[in-house]
Amino acid sequence: MSLALHSRSWSTAPPIVTHVILALIIPGVGLTTVLLILYGYAAWSPVSRRYLDRVSFRLLTYALIAHLCFGILFTIGALTTYPGRRCALLSFLSNLTLVFSAGMFFSIAINLPLVLAFNVNGLKMEKYYVIGILLISIVSNLAPYVSGHLGWDDVNETCWYRGRDPSAILRWLVGTQTAWILFASMGEVGSFIIIVGYLVMYKLVPEDTPTSTPPYRAGSTILRFRNIILRIGLYPIVSCVLNISTTVIEFHLFQTHHKNVEASQQKNWRLGLADLSIYAGRPLIYGLLAATDPSFIRAVRALHHSEDKSESVSQISTPGLEMSTIIYLPQDEISINEQNKDTQGSKMEAQIGGDETSTTSTPDTNPEMGKHQVAGHLRFPV
Repeated sequence: MSLALHSRSWSTAPPIVTHVILALIIPGVGLTTVLLILYGYAAWSPVSRRYLDRVSFRLLTYALIAHLCFGILFTIGALTTYPGRRCALLSFLSNLTLVFSAGMFFSIAINLPLVLAFNVNGLKMEKYYVIGILLISIVSNLAPYVSGHLGWDDVNETCWYRGRDPSAILRWLVGTQTAWILFASMGEVGSFIIIVGYLVMYKLVPEDTPTSTPPYRAGSTILRFRNIILRIGLYPIVSCVLNISTTVIEFHLFQTHHKNVEASQQKNWRLGLADLSIYAGRPLIYGLLAATDPSFIRAVRALHHSEDKSESVSQISTPGLEMSTIIYLPQDEISINEQNKDTQGSKMEAQIGGDETSTTSTPDTNPEMGKHQVAGHLRFPV
């Protein structure tokens, strides 16, 4: 949650707060609900199941479920608040779902370098991601809830952290919510940097490369992988923008909330509205990112063309109940072909493109054992 608009009495149009929150939260909750329904149907259908059969997609689903709960709880807490036990419970659940969703996106980010660069088993790590983030979310928010530091705040007139000492409230906020969310954002950025470095070094220093092969430049490698780098970097960029913005705004409001100057109250009211807008817009922003997930788009296309290609699809081997972290890469994605496709003698040629059917895992390959070679390709497990 965020600081309430405790200076909202300054505004000549208090309904604007309700209108802004509802204008952002309703599309976000609606989009997230539709996406989860489509995800469930696509995962259930044998035609599209293989495109969604990876660890990162399931983690994304958990994050969307948390965002759906957060959107509902945030709306109730921001628009229909009053003192009581229900107020403290709303604060606890909304903060828990917020931290959990941030942790799931952090898990998605670190899963890729762990599996690709460090050869970690992605499937085995999935349960540790979920259990670890869930425990952190519960413990970090259970402490203020049990100690009575969550509930109705008379100063801010909202269900949030409460107390007479602003510095004590700030310590609870930082220790139980802000620090974890910022850590998750920084972890996403760090994972993105590792992946970019891995792509560059993998191309610059391939194994068993003849000495006569000319070296690759980092700039050309990044340019070659620009679509992949952009896609991987979207979530860290969004996380940093949203989380750092809310942190800066809330710290500023903590420092200036005691000032009674009208100009200061006007500025704080606007900042508080911006803070609430960012929180209310989280489900919508992440929902739009999830709707453009390449695997989800391929699954929808498979469902759309299932009638015309039912015979050919039935001949494709699907992995059944086995879970995978493999991204099945279409023409706009990447596979690293270890065979020489050009005249330069390199054994590792990065390709933008490929056939969807050619990237299907073979039955005798364990797709969860980190980076692996299937039919001469090094896949990007996520």
